[in-house]
Amino acid sequence: MSKQDKQEKLGRRDFLRGAGVGAAAATVAVVVAAPAKVEAAENAQERKKARYKETEHVKTYYAQNRL
Repeated sequence: MSKQDKQEKLGRRDFLRGAGVGAAAATVAVVVAAPAKVEAAENAQERKKARYKETEHVKTYYAQNRL
């Protein structure tokens, strides 16, 4: 194996290592930024209101599936 072949392999390894680190950093950035958007969309008044309503189509589903 020549010296140039070793340098090319190291170059590929460095590229893949850098790509992996970059992808991990991008994932962390998205995960850290995402919860702030979700929390801001829901205020205190919206947290208190009832969300589940047993409407006619829900009752029909329960009856059909014997729940």
